[in-house]
Amino acid sequence: MSRNSELPPEPPKQPPTAAVSVDFSKLELEQFPATYQGILSLFEQNLAHLDTFGQGLMAQALRQETIKRIEDTTKRPLICYASKIYNPPEGGHTSINHFDLIGFSDLITTISPPHVDIFIVSNGGEVEATDRIVTMLRERFSTIRYIVPSNAYSAATLLSFSGDEILMGPQGTFGPIDPQMNGIPVQAILEAFKKAKKEIESGGMNTLFAYWPLLAKYSLPILEVGEQYKNLSETLAKKWLSSYMLNCDESDQRVKDCVDFFSAYETHMSHGRSIAREEASKKLVVSKLEQHKISNLVHSLFYQYVFLFDKSPFVKYFENAHGISWGWALPPKEAAKK
Repeated sequence: MSRNSELPPEPPKQPPTAAVSVDFSKLELEQFPATYQGILSLFEQNLAHLDTFGQGLMAQALRQETIKRIEDTTKRPLICYASKIYNPPEGGHTSINHFDLIGFSDLITTISPPHVDIFIVSNGGEVEATDRIVTMLRERFSTIRYIVPSNAYSAATLLSFSGDEILMGPQGTFGPIDPQMNGIPVQAILEAFKKAKKEIESGGMNTLFAYWPLLAKYSLPILEVGEQYKNLSETLAKKWLSSYMLNCDESDQRVKDCVDFFSAYETHMSHGRSIAREEASKKLVVSKLEQHKISNLVHSLFYQYVFLFDKSPFVKYFENAHGISWGWALPPKEAAKK
């Protein structure tokens, strides 16, 4: 991955002729496009005459105005962490990882504590990186609300556990927090070995040969690492839920029930299984986005990021309305394969 600003490496020889084609500050609330079709229509009807550079500037201006409007309504600063969730590229470019510490550090440096809202769209990533991000955020802010308009899977679900409250839209969704190894749920691997061990013990050498491909692929040290990842995920979930969202002792039954539910591979049967807000609200402090008078703006912002990822090589973006707006883009050769 390479770090890039939203502007191309070499600006055009002449500046865009209409960099201020639309004054978004004059838009009424209902005029902010809250659908992907609405975003496309806005650009096709008002900005089609601009070159790529000019459209990029206007897209950024629209996002900035949307973020400001949300802040004006909530009276809280907002930081945005969004990654490409639909048809993401291979290689982990969009996942939560240690490079994200740079982005989160930038985002929180330009806003003042003690409160913050975090707009998050992510399919998940590394547990260890998530741990470091939470430590950074919690050292600076006393209250955190996560705004979830769409996917916040896996490690992003775990990250949300570190908030005091979660605002979810009707399309907002969490996922199981059981970790993966090479794209395969750790628990699935562990269960397969338990089954193999049981059948080998009862069936002898003939059964051993049948399970040899599995045994050869995963060594005992790898299994141990997998078990540790699973324990780490559950340990962090308990710590954050008790310290922040549920504000109780770690031994509280609510903590146990929540962690058991979100880490239960046998219940969800798939690491990508969707856990909608109605179900999530039974375990977590979740409120409907519509109750906070920012639903239209948040959905508009979400589709603006979908638009950004569709129309550019960017696959992850960090942004606030206080001077931070940059992202990670695929190298040209990889972007061409998208």
